[in-house]
Amino acid sequence: MDENTNIQTTETNDAVQPETKVTSTPKADDKPTKSFSVEEQLQQLMVENAKIKRAMDKAASEAADYKKKYNATLSEQERASQEKAEEQARRDERLAELERENSIHRYTESYLDLGYDKETAVKAATAQVDGDVDTLFTLQKKVIDEKVLAKEQELIKDIPRAKTGV
Repeated sequence: MDENTNIQTTETNDAVQPETKVTSTPKADDKPTKSFSVEEQLQQLMVENAKIKRAMDKAASEAADYKKKYNATLSEQERASQEKAEEQARRDERLAELERENSIHRYTESYLDLGYDKETAVKAATAQVDGDVDTLFTLQKKVIDEKVLAKEQELIKDIPRAKTGV
């Protein structure tokens, strides 16, 4: 699309429904505008997308260059404090990860003590740490149903059989 192209959207009943209308604004010396086929419009959009991507790549490259230049102008003390802050952020992230793993391990052991199988215990512990209550309750219901079924089968097995007249 060229810089004279407008894209419009319309709103109805609190919901935005994208209705794309592509119109070209005629220039003073242009002849009447012609309508483009969908394929031509798609091709124009792909060209525009490629231009935007190149511009984004160029901007990212320039940002990296400016960061390098900025870091080169920092004093040794400022650079050391920046590196120290980055290292502390990495340590904090690693600590949070280890705390999460430790919590999952502790909860897994608790679920195993309650009679969960290993796989279900790990899933339940992970769901608890992540705050995924729906998954946790689903797993708990599954385990309870399995225990009730096992108990019923055990009771049925222990019922004495009636002796027939043989």
